[in-house]
Amino acid sequence: MCDLPSNFVFLIHFHQPIGQLRSVIERIYENSYKLLLDIFREYSDLKFAVHISGPLLLYMRENHPDWLQDLLKLGDYGTIEFVAGTISESILPLVPGDLRLTQVLKYIEVFEGIAGYKPRGFWLPERVWEPWLPEVLGRAGLEYVVIDDATLRKTGWSSEKTKYAWLTEESGYVIKVLFIDERLRYILPWEHPDRVIDYIASYSGDPDALLLWGSDAEKFGEWWDRESSKWWLRDFLSKLRFEKRIEITHPSEYLREHGVKGLIYLDTGSYDKMLEWSGGFFRNFLVKYAESNNMHKKALWVKRKIDRARDKVKEAPLDYLLAYCNDAYWHGLFGGIYLMHLRQAIYEELIRSERSMEELMGYYNSNGVKRILLDFDYDGSDELLVESPLLNLYIDLGDGGTLFELDYKKPGLEHNFQDTMTRYREPYLEGYRLNPDWYRRVSWRLHIWGSETTIHDWMFNTPFRDMSDIAQARHHVAFTEDPRIFHIRGFGGVYYHGVKASTIQVEKTIRLLSQGYIVKITLRNHGESIVKGKVGFEYHLAWKVDRDQGRPSWFSVNGRNYDITYWYTGRASSIALQSATHPATIIKTSKPIEMWVARLTSYARTEKGLMEVPQGLGVMLVEQVELNKGGLFELEIEHVVE
Repeated sequence: MCDLPSNFVFLIHFHQPIGQLRSVIERIYENSYKLLLDIFREYSDLKFAVHISGPLLLYMRENHPDWLQDLLKLGDYGTIEFVAGTISESILPLVPGDLRLTQVLKYIEVFEGIAGYKPRGFWLPERVWEPWLPEVLGRAGLEYVVIDDATLRKTGWSSEKTKYAWLTEESGYVIKVLFIDERLRYILPWEHPDRVIDYIASYSGDPDALLLWGSDAEKFGEWWDRESSKWWLRDFLSKLRFEKRIEITHPSEYLREHGVKGLIYLDTGSYDKMLEWSGGFFRNFLVKYAESNNMHKKALWVKRKIDRARDKVKEAPLDYLLAYCNDAYWHGLFGGIYLMHLRQAIYEELIRSERSMEELMGYYNSNGVKRILLDFDYDGSDELLVESPLLNLYIDLGDGGTLFELDYKKPGLEHNFQDTMTRYREPYLEGYRLNPDWYRRVSWRLHIWGSETTIHDWMFNTPFRDMSDIAQARHHVAFTEDPRIFHIRGFGGVYYHGVKASTIQVEKTIRLLSQGYIVKITLRNHGESIVKGKVGFEYHLAWKVDRDQGRPSWFSVNGRNYDITYWYTGRASSIALQSATHPATIIKTSKPIEMWVARLTSYARTEKGLMEVPQGLGVMLVEQVELNKGGLFELEIEHVVE
């Protein structure tokens, strides 16, 4: 039996997303990446496979070129086989069809510029597979792709078939498929090296059997402490040196010597946990999280502008390609979409690309404003996009006439102030006394609160405090001849004990300014009954995260500064949200009004357990009213970036 060893591929995936905090990357570099480089050197007589994601490759080229060059030398020596990916570590199904190949070729171009040669294999980000992928990978000239064996089982094949390589095709383009072994991924490195070796060796006797481990570098030195990781790797690799039942090999070497078992076609899929989190299909995340869909549809909108500028730009800019980095678009074990610094980086890349395309094609006419009605989020109803060279205002007419994106486009300061996150019902929060949000946490939403409502009711979603349905009512837009002025109107009911008591009309008149806008709110009672309660006009704003130095943000009310975690209630006429790296955004009211100010936070599961994660600053402008028939409430708010 020992004359017929099983084949083992040890593939380590190095990745940090666009927008990751510098302190996090540097900590992982010290704890994990340097450790693994030392291990590769110490065991350079063995064979490893390595994938470095596009975002991390660009970061290491800029910040740790020596580490990168030392790793590449081990490739020259025959120790490491490098595996390609996408330039942004994008989930390719989320990328427009004509840019999927570009994502792959740009990675190969960058890698080849550093290493001097082209990788033969492909690491599929999050192993998200769709049946059209062979055409993209085949056109890129790649030989093989590494995916998860759960995809083969989802297709209906037995687990034993995952121990071999197969061939698949799309439109005549072929790619060889290697499968990551699920059981091996769960026991390495968490069980004793002897048990891992025995599992791999259990397939000895079949010369074509392949056991492929492919997972994150952070498992060594970051998720598991450095000393324990070092001991485990040394014990495991030292034993592999003399283990006759196992042949450690490179993926391309295995394919050269053993070939493929035959033709196969695969269903959509990914690894087991991703299938669980996504409900079986990755694109479901775009439906589950409005914020994920927002980023994705913003990317599609910017793509239209890139296409319009094709006579002046030959290919999509790198900024735009990087905006598809997958981490911010989904959520599973890690924070993902709940991490505001990751979302902010996506918007920065998109806004930067958008501005450059607008400048190239002379997008704005003499009045400098575009007003566009279109189904931006692909929900079947039109949204209103108001664009200028410095600001974008995106308004959801079907969701209370709310402001769901506010882009600041000044070079070097690109930011979506409206990039806040709704609190969703998550399976791991069952049993906690947490009420998920019943509406999207954006701005310009109007409420009629009961008179007893407090800031805590608002933040923690005490049921039945809002007595009106105007908060989510459909609104309609009326344009004026002045492109900088427009009106949004909606009707809703006021209910007492579940019975409709009155009808109210809300009108928001918006006037664009050079650095912001003014919105005038007019609330009129059209019913016979008195409307009595607290009118609340809601904002949620995202401060700019200092990703390099970690300096805090803060807010000030009437000129007095407060820590971002402070809950403020009191009468005031101005509030400013301030960041160490970005201009302040300031809200001023036409008269003193009660303000509720609280940090919006959510709970997300991470590798370190359940954590409270900041999502933005909530500001509720509140006024107690008693409106007879025809009674009016008016408030004018100026919102600017200084």
